[in-house]
Amino acid sequence: MFRGSGQRWRRAAAAGAAGTTLAALGAFAGVASTASAASSDACWATAVNINSCGGMSALVAAAKAEGTINLTADPTTWANYGNIIKDFGAKYGLKVNDFNPDGTSAEELSEINLDKGKSNEPDVVDVGNSFAVEGVVGEPGSFKGPIFARYKVLEWSELPASWKNSAGYWAFDYSGVMAIGYNAGALKVAPTSFASLLNPEFKDAVGLSNNPTASNAGFSAVYAAALNNGGSLNNIQPGIAFFKKLNSVGNYNPVEAGGAGDAPMADKTVLATLDWTYNQVSWQQELKKTGINWKIVVPAGKPYASYYSMAISAWAAHPAAARLFLEYMYSPTGQNLWLEGGAVPATITAMQKAGTVSKAAEAAIPPLPAPPEIATVAQETAAQKIVVADWASAVG
Repeated sequence: MFRGSGQRWRRAAAAGAAGTTLAALGAFAGVASTASAASSDACWATAVNINSCGGMSALVAAAKAEGTINLTADPTTWANYGNIIKDFGAKYGLKVNDFNPDGTSAEELSEINLDKGKSNEPDVVDVGNSFAVEGVVGEPGSFKGPIFARYKVLEWSELPASWKNSAGYWAFDYSGVMAIGYNAGALKVAPTSFASLLNPEFKDAVGLSNNPTASNAGFSAVYAAALNNGGSLNNIQPGIAFFKKLNSVGNYNPVEAGGAGDAPMADKTVLATLDWTYNQVSWQQELKKTGINWKIVVPAGKPYASYYSMAISAWAAHPAAARLFLEYMYSPTGQNLWLEGGAVPATITAMQKAGTVSKAAEAAIPPLPAPPEIATVAQETAAQKIVVADWASAVG
């Protein structure tokens, strides 16, 4: 996934209305059973499901014996990762390393390849969907795939076939909707649509979280712009044209807002930015401490939503802890933590049916002007190639 900058795309943030809108982003629920088997770390290194090496109790014991899990590109302000990391570490008594927290999806793939056999090899990655595909098929001239391990969590059957790799290499975990955040003290007119960002009052004001050629959030802003400027999920070019125009009128600010956290917003270098709603909510809370009134708008028109995918490194330094983390994240506990962070979890429909969804967190997600459009992995991958090829010449 695109996350920040580099070769990887980063996270999707969710903003959706409860009911049909959330259902459109959700999947189905279920629970599986465990079995008995050997539970050595070597067994978990190749385990394809929780029954491979003895079930949940054996997995927990093996993970505790490892004592550590390595994450990467998971900033504490992103989709509730701060609380996720704290809760997971405390629940299982594990040290949680978050290497390169402001990294990108491309960098995550690079770290897997560069750190094989090292103690800092990532155990789990959370990447944009085109990067999830790349992690399986490889990148010509760079690396051969797959670089992920196969593993299907207990809730695997709750995810639609198009939301996961059939062999178990990756699966969607949470989603978000592209939104505009802006400094209401400095910008007196609310940017209610993409078209409004072209108005003179937004001179040098509009930034992206990260470069669209390397960040899922930045790329998704271009996709959302395309949908609202005559494009479609199969035609992202109008989105590139929109940012070319935004740049030509002097309103585009190339400072990467998300990659530096909320610093460009705090020092007022950037007065408006396009990013996932969950990031906007986090920045809103932090900027309030500095006296900045940061408001959030889901632009009128067609909302764009995108999932991020979770996968285990084929050379995970802590293979049991890696699999335990996935089990935790796809369980109702982990999925509700996404929801509390403003992201829509992949199994929310199943959780609604089972009565395991957090109603308070669900109600806090802002409504959308219409059901969101969601690209397929194939559409995202094709659109990414176009953005990578054309962005620099169009915008610089």
